[in-house]
Amino acid sequence: MICYNKLVLPLAVLLLFFQSWMSYGQQEANFKELLETIKKSAAYDAIKVERIDSLYQLLRLQQEGDLKSRFALNRSLFFEYRIFKQDSAFKYGIQSKNLAEELGDQRLIAETTLDLANVCVSAGMFSEALAYLNGTDPDHIPEDIRFSLYGLLGRCYSDMADYSTITYFSERYRKQAQEYHQKSLELATPNTWDYIMLRGYLNYKYGNLDKALVDLKPSLDMRQDLRSQAVVNSVLGDIYIQLGDREKAIRHLSQSSIADIKSSAKENLSMIQLAEFLFQSGDVKLASIFIKKANEDAEAYGAQQRKIRVGAILPLIEEQIINQVEKQRERLSQQNIMLSVLLVVLLMLAIITYIQLRRLKRARQALLVAHKDLQVKNERIVEVNETINSKNEELNSLNDLLLEANKIKEDYIGFFFTQDADIFEKFKEFKTRIDHNLKTDNLDGIKYLSKSYDLKKEKKKLLQSFDEAFIKLFPDFIVEFNSLLKEEEQIAIKDGQVLNKELRIFALIRLGIKHNEIIAQVLGYSVNSIYAYKTKIRNKSFLDKKDFDQMLLERTRLKL
Repeated sequence: MICYNKLVLPLAVLLLFFQSWMSYGQQEANFKELLETIKKSAAYDAIKVERIDSLYQLLRLQQEGDLKSRFALNRSLFFEYRIFKQDSAFKYGIQSKNLAEELGDQRLIAETTLDLANVCVSAGMFSEALAYLNGTDPDHIPEDIRFSLYGLLGRCYSDMADYSTITYFSERYRKQAQEYHQKSLELATPNTWDYIMLRGYLNYKYGNLDKALVDLKPSLDMRQDLRSQAVVNSVLGDIYIQLGDREKAIRHLSQSSIADIKSSAKENLSMIQLAEFLFQSGDVKLASIFIKKANEDAEAYGAQQRKIRVGAILPLIEEQIINQVEKQRERLSQQNIMLSVLLVVLLMLAIITYIQLRRLKRARQALLVAHKDLQVKNERIVEVNETINSKNEELNSLNDLLLEANKIKEDYIGFFFTQDADIFEKFKEFKTRIDHNLKTDNLDGIKYLSKSYDLKKEKKKLLQSFDEAFIKLFPDFIVEFNSLLKEEEQIAIKDGQVLNKELRIFALIRLGIKHNEIIAQVLGYSVNSIYAYKTKIRNKSFLDKKDFDQMLLERTRLKL
């Protein structure tokens, strides 16, 4: 359970943050669209004026025409001016009513009378509006538009209640407005846009906000014209303001204002509502833009009640803007002082930095000189080290040679004494036996001894001992020696042999005996034979003849 709660809380916070971010993004999109529409309001008004001019030109051509055509053009001009400019609307409303009376059409007379009353209510001329409305006999108004008479009466008394400063009258007017609105609803045709809109408006006006939403939301889809969209969105926006839903309130009031601007409706309320709401929310900048646009529209239309409402909030917004400007000015003044102090500090830091840089430059130059001296010394040290390394390598080589020479001397001195002792024993035995035969005058015995001693065999045995002693010192001599020869010229040792003649000659060279005379004396060969063997072997090598002996010393390894 604890883990679940720990998981749910961060998710809830994340969801709340996401919803807030989406809501903020939607509000920004609404404001952006509205501001762009305000910039284009002159273009929309120009289209409106062009349409009015076309109708006016047609009306001029119909001055002597039939009454119905002149009535239709005057009525069209009335509807164009209806929410655009109240005095012009009133003018063409009067002319339409006069033409309707000339035509003697009671329905048209009733409709034009209601048109004039509607303009008077929009302009805040409540007594004039009541004069038209109360002066009309309901029985003379067709049943299908009779609900409009009571609807206008309800609207007139509702606006009077909103703008009355005396509670007694405002309550009285509000009660009368409710009665007329209810009567209008009873006369309206059920399930029509007028009926649903009127029912939703009554629920909104008299506190049943949830029921009002049920009626007004579907009515947005029932009529797509700009005027209907503006009216419904205006009421929905005010409902959401009362419900505390900022995002929806801004969305509907923005859409209502956009529809008003696109239809050039100068008699509007949603822009004022939006400006008031934003001002109360603390967004003075946007509130100022919207209230100025609302003020321009109120001036252009001539609606007194709108001017009063704009006049009530416009000074507050301007005062707030002035206060913000003063605060910004104070803040800028403080910032200027701080910047001045900061500039002084920066100037001091710049001077200190300059001095330090001068010192650093001098120190860097000294370091550069020292570095160059150090480089020269390092180069000298490197040269000395190279010389020492070279000498060390020579010493190591000499040491290796000395070790090798000592090893060779050590083994061959032992070999010499072993062979010498063996020869001595044989010579001693031979001398003893000769002495014995001499004492006994046994010449035959002496001859036998002389014949039994085989010098050639002894020489071969001596060389065999030499070979064994050498291979003990250089166990890989044959392989290493063959590595100096071409592959097809390498030497193969016969069974029972340790070294052959050629290998024995170069074995002596490896031991340091380089003179042909000494080699010949040791092996019992002639000097020419030694030379011929050496030349023959060197010709079998892939090395230069002058390099062969040196490589022999380097490639053949002594077993230490």
